[in-house]
Amino acid sequence: MNTHLRILHLEDDPADARLIRSMLQSESLVREITRVETGAEFAAALDQRRFDFILSDHTMPGFDGMSALALAREKQPDVPFIFVSGTIGEELAIESLKQGATDYIFKNRLSRLGPAMRRALRDVEEREESRRAEEAMRQSEHKYRQLFESLSDAAFLADLETGRILDTNKQGERLLGRTRGEIISLNQSRFHSPAKFEEYRRRLAAAAEEKGPVDFEGEVIRKDGAVVPVNVRANILLLYGRPLIISLYCDLTAHKQSEEQIHAQAKLLDLVPDAILVRDLEDRIQHWNQGAVRLYGWTQAEAMGRQSTQLLYQDLAEFDRAKQTVMEAGEWSGELHQVTKEGHEVLVHSRWTLMRSEQGIPRSVLLVNTDITEKMPNRLERRSGDHECAAIRGGALVRR
Repeated sequence: MNTHLRILHLEDDPADARLIRSMLQSESLVREITRVETGAEFAAALDQRRFDFILSDHTMPGFDGMSALALAREKQPDVPFIFVSGTIGEELAIESLKQGATDYIFKNRLSRLGPAMRRALRDVEEREESRRAEEAMRQSEHKYRQLFESLSDAAFLADLETGRILDTNKQGERLLGRTRGEIISLNQSRFHSPAKFEEYRRRLAAAAEEKGPVDFEGEVIRKDGAVVPVNVRANILLLYGRPLIISLYCDLTAHKQSEEQIHAQAKLLDLVPDAILVRDLEDRIQHWNQGAVRLYGWTQAEAMGRQSTQLLYQDLAEFDRAKQTVMEAGEWSGELHQVTKEGHEVLVHSRWTLMRSEQGIPRSVLLVNTDITEKMPNRLERRSGDHECAAIRGGALVRR
């Protein structure tokens, strides 16, 4: 509390002014007192500087305390104003409080002035703290609103205990097909199926104990009854002195449609007799269709993530030449000697295409391999040798 005050004192009696100054100095309540005697001097002082406190007599020649109060409230409305008078009556004193005076002290009871001033200063500080808190709250709410609206996902702020929604953003309106006014005060259970909402509540309870976020896939029900797949990320936070839930809902409709399209394309690729592979730039297999399973004998589970050089090649010279060409030219085609899971040699006609991102950055290689083993020059001789070996293993030597 500031107890070294700049005080404006409206008093026409020098003796009373000295007495009041002495009393305030004894209580360490004054740093500087500006004494004025007339209305003109009072108005000029208010215009010239800011004061911490105003004291005023009530009855003076050519000017009165109520006029001084009105002028002070106009020019410095937040400064405490106390009447110190020997002539103010009870009714007039009460009226002065209604008009904005802080207090009134009779001159024959000046011992009350110090406590009254300290009480007034505490009130001023409390009002200032309240004003600062309100301003901080307004700024915080403004920043919160800006952040809330800038989110690309649908956002919902809800009460932890009741599940009642307190706020949402434009994306939330679009996701649910409802206006903000319709959404606020709804319970979150209204746009979840019962089973999904129970899962949501269980995960929130676990998050509250572990003080961590919730992240899972679920569904929401729009106003028109449509079911929308979403990814839910939620966390519990303390806001405005109470526990709240902040939930972000990412609409997965486009993602699910894309997945379905990819699955449909994969099924079509499985119908193709050729072996179709996709490798990343480190040669790890990312796609392996049923044609590849039939040709090489490796299942999808066995092949995915493995390096094709480990599965399909004994001599890497052909592979290295093809890889260099496809990285430089974007495509390559030719014949390759490969091996199956059982170690049998196969000959394929292979077509390689370099796949790029939307920004043109190489990201993978698509391979389409057609089995042309029957065209190998030594195919018949190799078959004859196989029959001969089989006969020997049977205990008889048969020559053809």
